[in-house]
Amino acid sequence: MVKIEVIDTGTPKAGPYSLGIKAGNLVFISGQVTDQVVEDIKNQTLTALEKIKKILESAGAGVSNIVKTTVYLRNMSDFKEMNNIYKEFFEQNGVSETFPARTTIEATCPLADGLVEIDAIAVF
Repeated sequence: MVKIEVIDTGTPKAGPYSLGIKAGNLVFISGQVTDQVVEDIKNQTLTALEKIKKILESAGAGVSNIVKTTVYLRNMSDFKEMNNIYKEFFEQNGVSETFPARTTIEATCPLADGLVEIDAIAVF
């Protein structure tokens, strides 16, 4: 039987879900968005990635453990800016050659002013 552990960073959630679930050697992180209304895609992308990093650290893992992400963009026209911040974030966190697998899709984000939501799967 796989041991399942809910990851709690003390960060308030907006609904009935877990920020992250640790199951065996996998960590599944729910979609992360900015907590504040920030107009630009760069800041919203960085905020979502920093929240993922915090959840991973609570699970005893790090950014380099991420194997898959899904990026939900409100407007695909923001892809280039999001991609630049995404690449920079991973490089600054020790990932410079093998980036996680990624899917990017255009979708409405849960926050009215949300431009991006990112979820992740990590292994350790």
